[in-house]
Amino acid sequence: MTFTKAGHKKGTFLRKTAVGSASLLLAGAFLFGGGTVHANQANNGSLARGDDYPYYYKNGSQKIDKWRMYSGQCTSFAAFRLSSVNGFELPAAYGNANQWGYQAQKEGYRVDQQPAIGAIAWSTRGQYGHVAWVSNVIGDMIEIEEYNYDYTETYHRRIVKASSMTGFIHFKDVGNASVGHHQSLLAFSDTHHFTEKSAIMDQPTLTATVIDYYEAGMSVHYDQTFEKEGYKWISYISRSGNRRYIPLTKTSSSKNGWEKEGTSWYYYDNGQKAVGWKKINGNWYHLQADGRMTTGWLKDGSNWYYLKSSGEMQTGWLKDKGIWYYLESSGAMKTSQWFQVSGKHYYVNASGELAVNTTIDGFQVNADGVRVEKSAS
Repeated sequence: MTFTKAGHKKGTFLRKTAVGSASLLLAGAFLFGGGTVHANQANNGSLARGDDYPYYYKNGSQKIDKWRMYSGQCTSFAAFRLSSVNGFELPAAYGNANQWGYQAQKEGYRVDQQPAIGAIAWSTRGQYGHVAWVSNVIGDMIEIEEYNYDYTETYHRRIVKASSMTGFIHFKDVGNASVGHHQSLLAFSDTHHFTEKSAIMDQPTLTATVIDYYEAGMSVHYDQTFEKEGYKWISYISRSGNRRYIPLTKTSSSKNGWEKEGTSWYYYDNGQKAVGWKKINGNWYHLQADGRMTTGWLKDGSNWYYLKSSGEMQTGWLKDKGIWYYLESSGAMKTSQWFQVSGKHYYVNASGELAVNTTIDGFQVNADGVRVEKSAS
């Protein structure tokens, strides 16, 4: 479980535990009940891969992952596994872990109580739930791989009762339980014969480190295939015991969704960088003229807006550098006016700063910015 801050007045923060990251709430660990046993009791059908989570997410050097979630959390790891193993790209900022199943059902994916290898084990227990990747099914037990179990923000592999989960989300299973257009491409292995020089990567991304090369005429036996970043990939376990990845044929030239280039985030629509305001998965973002995602304060027309570090537009109370502001539901900062929140009256000046410990229009305003109502005489 992890904790995050919510924009509540006067520094009162809610502690949010076991979170999946929607709009970048932190994903958390979850102590599943129902017979946890050691993962080494799994049978030979296990597709457990160990801790292959990218190092730049593990060490926190990249705090927000490519799926718009905080790294080191259960949702980030599940999205990574879906991408690198299942060949399925989860939409950005998919939601708190406890909402994944409901969102997937709305999008037409099968969500049920039948586990399958490559499915997402989904729990709504706790305030924000938990998700994990199913690496094996053993009778009424499942083997899962996950991040942030027991508050650690590290990798764990466990065997638990399938019934301890709310359900299983079948985005694109690896096992044969998958149906319809979500059928996995990974249900086979083969030998690839190289006709040209091909790079061997340590992670399934074009920006990963090149370990070595296969030359034309060489071959390799692989056990996984998937599509990512516009390429068809094959993957295998090397003699050192590490998983390796090889991008082969190019499948698409059009980028779609969030992409990080250097230190900046961009959003692509059919290969084109989006600019201006854009609503993505229920949240508003602002992309600058060159496509870069905006963060911090933004003046648009006559109004000021605030974009979180994750890019989402802020609404409601905001404390910035010790000063409280209030952003309307449209995102526009309130200025020079009285307004009411939860039955209490507040006043902000022309710069949007909340008035405290002063008198406005004959009314006293206390240290919390709340107007002290005059008593009836």
